[in-house]
Amino acid sequence: MTTAATRLALTALLLAPVGVRVARAQSPQGLSLRMDNDAFDFWMQPYNRPDEEYTSGVHITYDGALSPWWWWSFHDHGARCVYHIQDCHSSRAEVGQDMYTSSARVDDPRPTPGSRASGGWLYFAHSARSLHASRSDELTITLGVTGPPSLARFTQSVAHSVAPQFNRPADWTRQIRFEPGAIVDYEQRRRIMAYGRGAFGFDVLPSVSVDVGNVKTSADAGVQSRVGWNLPHPWLPESVPASVAVVGGVSARAVVRDIFLDGNTFHPDYRVGHEVLVGSGQIGVELRFRALSLAYRAVNETRSYAGGPPWHPWASIVGGVTFDR
Repeated sequence: MTTAATRLALTALLLAPVGVRVARAQSPQGLSLRMDNDAFDFWMQPYNRPDEEYTSGVHITYDGALSPWWWWSFHDHGARCVYHIQDCHSSRAEVGQDMYTSSARVDDPRPTPGSRASGGWLYFAHSARSLHASRSDELTITLGVTGPPSLARFTQSVAHSVAPQFNRPADWTRQIRFEPGAIVDYEQRRRIMAYGRGAFGFDVLPSVSVDVGNVKTSADAGVQSRVGWNLPHPWLPESVPASVAVVGGVSARAVVRDIFLDGNTFHPDYRVGHEVLVGSGQIGVELRFRALSLAYRAVNETRSYAGGPPWHPWASIVGGVTFDR
């Protein structure tokens, strides 16, 4: 090998790892923790905050992997999502626990007449996502369990033991039974009226979704609006040094089945029935600095069953980190 060829080969070997790192750095991955709780209703005094209905949710999400194999079988898997791409496919994996409890008075743990039974939902969800500049499609398969194996009663007892002076007593003698659960969910979101002038941005995000399963069967339609500084794209990966956004939205859900209100499939001991139409509104703020993000969202929902409260407020705190692969 000539001297020139040797130098060229050595240069290629030295630059190859750099090239790999650059290519990998363009494919962002994300890890987030979302906590839903009516204890986060910070506009209320601590002991006046509700501790009932949908009272807690903890969700850990990994975002940005390649499309799952089951998506490939009936859809072109497309390109991997990288920064500033306009069309790509990815997947999302989530482990979560949701908790529902009976309505009760402040000084009495016994459920009020007509109140729902307590219940928990421990699950794993896997989503295939098709992302475009003005549209996203997401198909999710969720598998989980209700009843004592959901560990909801244990989780609440541990959480309440941390600050008992601010937590109401809970009664889990009436609990939705154990049942394996499966849900198939399809959601489509659109981005319309996107406007940007300098660092200022504004957009509107309508969405529709359908859930089918023994745990819940419903259809949802809503619209969300964002306004802010250095507004990032709502679902495509973008490298934004810092951003601030105010988010608001409304939605309506048509309910066919809800295991936590209609009872178990074959033993509906604690059936209270469900409202056919449930509405909700939300407002929040989202902050982002380099690889870190933090969001707070306040939600208020209408009555979900005849014996339930006319309104139920709860809130979410979401923290996330983005890293390059």
